[in-house]
Amino acid sequence: MSKLKSSTFNVFLLIMLLGLSPFLTDNPVQAASIDFTESIHDQLNKTATSAGSTQKAKITKQYSDFSTQYKGITNWDAKISTLHYENEAQVSAIRQQIREIHDDKIAKLEAQVKDLKNKYQPLFDSNTALTRQVSTAKKLKDKTLYKMLSAQSDVLKTAAAFARQEIRTKQDALTAAKKEKTHLTKKIRGVLAEIDPVKNKIKAEKSILSGQNKLITTEWTNFKSAIKKSDADRTSDSLARLLTCSAKIHSLKQNMYNMEVSISSIIKRSKDLIP
Repeated sequence: MSKLKSSTFNVFLLIMLLGLSPFLTDNPVQAASIDFTESIHDQLNKTATSAGSTQKAKITKQYSDFSTQYKGITNWDAKISTLHYENEAQVSAIRQQIREIHDDKIAKLEAQVKDLKNKYQPLFDSNTALTRQVSTAKKLKDKTLYKMLSAQSDVLKTAAAFARQEIRTKQDALTAAKKEKTHLTKKIRGVLAEIDPVKNKIKAEKSILSGQNKLITTEWTNFKSAIKKSDADRTSDSLARLLTCSAKIHSLKQNMYNMEVSISSIIKRSKDLIP
């Protein structure tokens, strides 16, 4: 059985849907919407210029650092989303393959058992009929007929015994294949179950991240208000808080990505168990 034969298509399909990701309930939390426009840049320069040289350098550096750090956050968004949806597609493909484990082998063995039973049924019927005839001859005390029928019956009994053994051997192989399917299915699902605790951790990180996104959005509004009024002190304070908040978000995003990587490792271990 080829492994994950449809997963590549699923991965590309889901990645194409990333544009719709805000409407998907399992979508990783995206960065707050912040636009570094020319207007904001001009207002910042005006505010920085109105301050002393030391504070001007500080504000300029703060803004540059925040801009770089925030763009890094959006890069994490793309990496997390790509890996997240790839993992989802892989898990979906694995679950489908789990349902199909040994199906071809089982179907083949079932057909073979059925064919053998049909093949040997006339032999079994003849053996049953001849056994009755032997019993009747014995009751009639016809020694000649009894002896002849008994000899024929012995031959058929031997042939029927070999036939039953052949059917039993094939039936045992079928039973073993079904047990192996059950065993592998349980084992692979057990590995996949390790994903759930990781997803719970991601969910917790997303909850924290949502709060940080609200904070950074609020602080960005404060920052824009400060530069609009050319208030250098408030601008610097807002930028300091934005840097602190974005650093936390960066850390959360990195943790989320690492957890998606962890999920990828779990998926690989489950794939390796598929025959």
